[in-house]
Amino acid sequence: MTPAKGLAVLGTTAALAAALAFQSMAAPPHPVGQLPGVRQEILHLLERGALYRDQVDWPAARKQLQQTKDSAEADKLIDQLIARSTGNHGLWIRVSAMSTPSGRMQRLARPEQLRRPSAATASSPQQRQSGHADPIGWISVPSFKEDSTASTSLQNQQKVTFASLLQSQLKAEDEINRCGWIVDLRANQGGNMWPMLVGVAPLLSTDPKRKEVIGAFNAGAIKQIWSIQSGRVVRGDSTPVELDSPAYVLRHPAPPVAVLLGPDTGSSGEMLALAFRGRPATRSFGKPTAGYSTANHPARLQDGSMLLLTGSVAVDRNLKGDGGRIEPDVTINDRTETEAAARNWLLQQAACRAAG
Repeated sequence: MTPAKGLAVLGTTAALAAALAFQSMAAPPHPVGQLPGVRQEILHLLERGALYRDQVDWPAARKQLQQTKDSAEADKLIDQLIARSTGNHGLWIRVSAMSTPSGRMQRLARPEQLRRPSAATASSPQQRQSGHADPIGWISVPSFKEDSTASTSLQNQQKVTFASLLQSQLKAEDEINRCGWIVDLRANQGGNMWPMLVGVAPLLSTDPKRKEVIGAFNAGAIKQIWSIQSGRVVRGDSTPVELDSPAYVLRHPAPPVAVLLGPDTGSSGEMLALAFRGRPATRSFGKPTAGYSTANHPARLQDGSMLLLTGSVAVDRNLKGDGGRIEPDVTINDRTETEAAARNWLLQQAACRAAG
């Protein structure tokens, strides 16, 4: 299994805003003599649960840390060990970064982010036609990053609002007959995956009456299954996001779906892509993703800081995945050509041929 490269702070459980990553990297170091147990606590968590923990010589790491007298160097060493043992997906978020309001602000999607491109921004003639003249439905799924410092009830409402907004856009697109759908994930850099999955559940499902496995977290012998049934997305035996109203059902369930991917599709965005991979009548187009299809779990440390611990790999409906980049079924570098290829493929599917 090859670790992903780069930096992303985009977990799958109550993820913090990506801005925290860069704030925490610049946070003042812990004095070596103050709370030395925090660094030891991090080493213990990494050695026990980090996804790529076998790539670190932990006794040597502890010895090196003990010999480091400068606090900034000690923190730098911890950051390096986190990066090495998590494939650059984990992160130590210092207290000073967590207390910065701008780093915790929820980024709610605006309705225009979900819609098909407007005539002013469309990159192809096909996109410029009005929604009512197009047999292909279109929905863009942006990142969702909640306010992790809000109350549990407010966080839950934020998730429901985001998921409901996605389903409302699907319903608006579905006001006329659509024979196929484009799901654009090219700008989805991650965050909390569950509102995203719930929002596009009508497209993920191939039979509203049947329970379907749509993916899983794989931590070796332990697998936590994601499934969908009657519009509800389930993680194991729990429901992460419960809508206030019944889930929307498409006018024509189980349509063909084209998924657009790119290098900015990361973390939870990649997990959404995996949930579509293996679905019947589904194909992906574009460029390889960022390569962070691994799951972060927040661990609160003794000084109030937080470790985002990467401990499992996300896999698709067939339980396949390696935590790295997701290669599209059809690789196309040009943005306009990607959209055209996706549309042409959809129009060739049985549902669209019958509608035409």
